[in-house]
Amino acid sequence: MKRTLLLFSICCISFGLMAQVALNQVDNFQGGTTENWRIGGAGNATNGPINVADAGPSGVGDNCLQYTSLGSSGVASKMVFYSQNNQWSGDFSAAGVDEINLDVNVQTNDLNLRVAMQGTNGTRICTTNAINIPANGTWSNITIPIADSDFSIVSGGGDVESVLTDVFTIRILSSSSPTWASADIISAVIQVDNILASSSLSTDEFSLANTEFTISPNPGRNKLNINLPSSDGELKLEVYDVLGKRVFKGLITQLESSVNVTNWRSGVYLVRVSNNELVQTKRFIKQ
Repeated sequence: MKRTLLLFSICCISFGLMAQVALNQVDNFQGGTTENWRIGGAGNATNGPINVADAGPSGVGDNCLQYTSLGSSGVASKMVFYSQNNQWSGDFSAAGVDEINLDVNVQTNDLNLRVAMQGTNGTRICTTNAINIPANGTWSNITIPIADSDFSIVSGGGDVESVLTDVFTIRILSSSSPTWASADIISAVIQVDNILASSSLSTDEFSLANTEFTISPNPGRNKLNINLPSSDGELKLEVYDVLGKRVFKGLITQLESSVNVTNWRSGVYLVRVSNNELVQTKRFIKQ
C-alpha cells in the first residue's frame, strides 16, 4: 500500500512539474498534434481542433491548429477551445509571462478574441478588452495582454492575481463581453500558430537609426542572417528556443552577420539583439 501511494505521489509530482508555464514557450504544432488544445464535452472527439499541415503562416512545411465552430447547438457551437493542466498551467506571474502572442487567421465571420483563465481555487477571469479579427482569410500576428489589470473577474470569490499565480485552465474564445462559458454562438473557422508565452519587458524595441534589424531567410534551413541598418557600437546577439534555453550567444560588430543553424532542431526561436539599455526581439522559424 505504501509503495502504491509513493508511486502515485511521484507521478503527481512529475506531472505537476511538466504542467508549468515558462517564458518564451511556444506551441508551433510542428509535431502533428493539437498540443493539448481541445474543446469540452462529447464534441471533443469529432468536432474539436485539428492539426493541419502546410497551412501555417509560412506555408509549406508549417503546421497550424484549426478549429471550426458550428454556430448551431451543442459544445461546438461556440468559438472557444482550451488547454487544461498542461503546458499552459502554473504560475504566470513567477514566470514573467504577461502577454500571449500568436499568429491567427479567421474565416467566415469576424471574431472578438479574448483569453480566459481559471485558477485552482475556481475563480474565473477573462480579458476585459477583445481583439477583433476580421474574417479575411489572411494571417496576422496579435498580442493579448494578460497582466493583472487586463482581466475582469467573471465568477468565483478570488482575485485576478490568485488566478495568475495558479492557473489550471486557459481558454481562447470569441465573445462580445468578458465571459467564461457564454462565448458567442457563431459559425467561424480559426487557424492559430506559434502561441507564445511572452513578456512585455522582453519585447521592448529600440531603434537602430530609426529602423529595426531584419533577419533572413525566415523560415530558414541553414543560415540565419542578421542585418542592421546602422550600428553605433557592439551589440549582443542571443537566440532562445521555445523552452527559454539559450542556444546561441555572440556579438554583432558588423552590419551583416550570419549564424549557422543547420544543426538546430526545427521550430520557433527568439532572436534577441540588445545593448546596455533596451532589447529588440524577433521570431525565427527553423525548417
